[in-house]
Amino acid sequence: MSVKDRVAIVTGAGGGLGREYALLLAVRGAKVVINDYGGTLEGQSGDVSRAQSVADEVVAAGGVAIFDGHDVSNKASALRIVERTLEAFGRVDILINNAAISGKPSSHADLDGPAFMRVIEIAVLGSQYMTSAVWSHMERQRHGRIIYVSSDAIFGFGAGGDCAYTASKGATFAIARDLGRFSEQHGIKVNAILPSGSTRMGDLSEGSKFITRTYFDAKKCAPAVVALASDECPVSGECFTAAADRSARVTIATFPGHTHEFTPEGFIENWTEVMGKEEDIYIPKDTIDHVRYGVKLASGLEVADIPGFGIIPNST
Repeated sequence: MSVKDRVAIVTGAGGGLGREYALLLAVRGAKVVINDYGGTLEGQSGDVSRAQSVADEVVAAGGVAIFDGHDVSNKASALRIVERTLEAFGRVDILINNAAISGKPSSHADLDGPAFMRVIEIAVLGSQYMTSAVWSHMERQRHGRIIYVSSDAIFGFGAGGDCAYTASKGATFAIARDLGRFSEQHGIKVNAILPSGSTRMGDLSEGSKFITRTYFDAKKCAPAVVALASDECPVSGECFTAAADRSARVTIATFPGHTHEFTPEGFIENWTEVMGKEEDIYIPKDTIDHVRYGVKLASGLEVADIPGFGIIPNST
């Protein structure tokens, strides 16, 4: 895959999965900016030592890398990461929005609002600050690859708690699908991965530690990232699982459903139709396709194209 001489920023790359992405990109010839705020899984910032350590690994192996310790959840800091990248390498081609935290545990019965929002700030707002900071540069050069990091957590563990981590990963999944359907017209491809790898986050419980360390070598997530970062990446607006020698598309599907006697009673009485059968799954290609599908089933009418639907005023 062609990433040779491309310039990549990998956030949260001071260890775990981010480190693996950065190392493989460097092995394949990319110039890499290793970003990591050096902090805790609860969201407190630390120092630049973790980022520096990974950059030193890359350089010692014959690659090209610089390190950065800014916190992506601060807009000025995100802009500074990109400024430093341009100062060092003159361009930015690839952004891996990997930075995330598990957060301070909080009960569903006693929510810690600031702790919840800190998870969102780093994984979601931080990713958007970084995407915003690289966008004009990628648009100008008519080339860019942006990869968001979601998680299998979006399928639902059923463990309770504040669900902040799951919420953050649901957001990155949705952003990649939405922005990726817009970005391709500007030469920028946006996708997401749902990786499973042995990291310090996976060590938070004995159960997850056993599973990740037994089945999910973090290195095995990196090839999918490099493929999506490459010039040859064929898609935009898609999401892919990456774990244990397996990659596969992950998407959102619907069913024909219940379309008569649309009352609360009808909803329950026609539960089998509402839930749907596996053989009747329909995969909408985008929001408009989902709207058309639903309207046609409910009323038999065809929804015409809607000029300007979903377009942000004054967007480029």
